[in-house]
Amino acid sequence: MPYTLGIDVGASRAAAAITRLDGPHRGAPHPVSPVSADPGPFVGRIGDDVPIVLGNRQHNAHELMATGIDRIVEQVAAHHGDRPVRVTVTHPSTWGPYRIDLLREALSRVGLGGSALVPEPVAAAVAAASRHRIDGPAPIAVYDLGGTSVTATLLRPTPGGFEIIGRSETAEHPAGADFDDELVALVTAGRPDPGAAWDDLTKLRQECVQAKHTLSVAPEAVVAPLQARVTRAEFEELIRPLLNQGVDVLLRALSNAGLTPERVGAVVLVGGSARIPLVRQVLGERLRRPVLVDGAPEATVAPAPALMPSRSLPEPVNPVAEPVSKTKDHREPMVLFKNGGPRFVDEGPATEEPPARPSLETEPPELVPAKPALTAAPRRRRKKASRRGLVIGIVTLLLVLACAYLVLQYFTTPIGGGL
Repeated sequence: MPYTLGIDVGASRAAAAITRLDGPHRGAPHPVSPVSADPGPFVGRIGDDVPIVLGNRQHNAHELMATGIDRIVEQVAAHHGDRPVRVTVTHPSTWGPYRIDLLREALSRVGLGGSALVPEPVAAAVAAASRHRIDGPAPIAVYDLGGTSVTATLLRPTPGGFEIIGRSETAEHPAGADFDDELVALVTAGRPDPGAAWDDLTKLRQECVQAKHTLSVAPEAVVAPLQARVTRAEFEELIRPLLNQGVDVLLRALSNAGLTPERVGAVVLVGGSARIPLVRQVLGERLRRPVLVDGAPEATVAPAPALMPSRSLPEPVNPVAEPVSKTKDHREPMVLFKNGGPRFVDEGPATEEPPARPSLETEPPELVPAKPALTAAPRRRRKKASRRGLVIGIVTLLLVLACAYLVLQYFTTPIGGGL
């Protein structure tokens, strides 16, 4: 039975969803086996000239990301018995043509040349419109509070969906990792050496992350094995200044687009850290606009790419995207890269020049062999030499010939010649 597949790749997790186009489950959720891969850590390295060293081999970030995406496609296809009719992948809105072309060519080399690439905020807006009532031509704001960064984007409705207004604003802080840091500092306060009682600080941080998730639905949580009790009020007091910094990022995006909060129809809240109730509260208090957020905001975006391709295919009855993959949330996940692998952060708005960074060494992944491309990768045209460069070359050649002639005359003329 044909279906489309949407894949949302974030810096700290990936999610996928499918939309059925035919059969008894056409347009309705259908249970599937959990699948998982983690190409997200390479998002921030797309466009780097410096390769990533895996074992004794060098790879570019875009080919590693394409390998991870292909692994998700293979796992979903293995469960459903056939490959999707079309694959749509999201990418950061800060990417320019340079990075988009790199990923598109890498996907082509692993047999996914027909994949569509869409900005993540556009997919988030489409997902919100499929779940909430968004009326009128007023722009909407997409506020993505992820694990490693915060991004704010303004979009306007169009007959075919949404388009980005101006440029996105992004910052490394606040992010989910900052909230984890605050919680770690809170539970270890007053302890001269937390490592003396428990030397696995990595596990302590994992326990704090779990406590953060618990505090999103409960008034208090206990961080084991320190047996430190933390209330939601204590946690919210710590992170409120950070959340206000995040709202400032959104206000900058509004200013750059020439808009004010009053002209925004709604704020769409996505990202794993959007689960924290205080995030929605602070946004609403400062912007005075409706804030739209789903129960699982980290998986909100993935269904939209699965729905978007179906608009150009046979229209299903009441299409509903079904979530099928959220990395690190399922039991027995298939992990593409081993734990402890690289975790990168995009350090600012993407530029068309590849940023220089040092190489990284980690464990080699099991790369998927390249398959025939569905569409040929676009070939780049070589720039012709400029007319100015040609003139300079001719003048230089004439000067060299003149100098050679004068030297020859000097050595061939008799001494005292002409006297």
